[in-house]
Amino acid sequence: MHPLEEKLNSLINKKVKNYFVAYSGGVDSTVLLDCANKIIKSFKDSSLVALHINHNYSNDSITWKNHCIDFCNKKNIKILTFDLDLSKLKGASLENQLRDLRYKVFAENLGKDEQLFMAHHLDDNVETLFLRLFRGTGLKGAKSIPFKRLLGKGELVRPFLDFPKKDIEKYAEENELDFISDKTNEDISFDRNFIRKEITPLIEKRWPKYNENLKKFILNVNESYEIVNDQIRIDFSFVSSSKKDQIVLSKLLAFPKSKQKNIIIFWINSLNLNAPNGKVLNEIVDKFVFANKDKDPTFFWGTKEKKGSVCLKIKKDKLIAKSIS
Repeated sequence: MHPLEEKLNSLINKKVKNYFVAYSGGVDSTVLLDCANKIIKSFKDSSLVALHINHNYSNDSITWKNHCIDFCNKKNIKILTFDLDLSKLKGASLENQLRDLRYKVFAENLGKDEQLFMAHHLDDNVETLFLRLFRGTGLKGAKSIPFKRLLGKGELVRPFLDFPKKDIEKYAEENELDFISDKTNEDISFDRNFIRKEITPLIEKRWPKYNENLKKFILNVNESYEIVNDQIRIDFSFVSSSKKDQIVLSKLLAFPKSKQKNIIIFWINSLNLNAPNGKVLNEIVDKFVFANKDKDPTFFWGTKEKKGSVCLKIKKDKLIAKSIS
């Protein structure tokens, strides 16, 4: 059994009856779908469905959709396709908005005890790390892409996250798999493509095992984050109140500013709201928490149009967080 297939096989859970694969038609998701089909069909009580999102952003979108349908028909794999409506998209980058729409579709189609496999690999993970480091990320961002997380009523799993892309491409060649190539992946005006095409090839020439070494770094960061997060959870319990959207201001101020920031981020994340960036955090702990309480001070970050945007209020000795979107 091929190592990629072995990884899929190790992830099959008897409690999970329905598996899905996010299938774009590219080499990564094609290999994942092929592996999943070989493994899952050997379990008689398990089913496999490919989910294809037609983004409608390219002149080739319909061709790609038809390719995915044909591939699945030849392999006798059930496929569901979804056409995105781009007419209402505005504001933030198209790339991020398409991603949000994509995950929304996935979440809506995942039921309880069901899993979605996605084909992110080690190269993707390293590129994500670089992107976040260049933007000044903290410890949480340096964790990079999670191997698994909750999504909708089910779970998202990335079986290939420890495998380099070359292993996936080799599998596709050996198994003569037909896949599509997206020309936009060559456009280095996109940050991720610039890293992939211009930066990592130079790094690989100097440090051939950089991917494996950065994989160790990401693992170490994840372990460190859990240790730090456990302490923040203890600190948060000291400032929390009977209402989830409120914390006790005087107790928060008893901590040094560095811990105040961590507590605030932990609290905002627990409310499923957008955590403040470094500049906003500094404004909160340096100025806002000392605002005149008699004037019901408020502090905003984000906009009404952006999901998860926040309004902070101070009432008596309580710091209150509300969504404004």
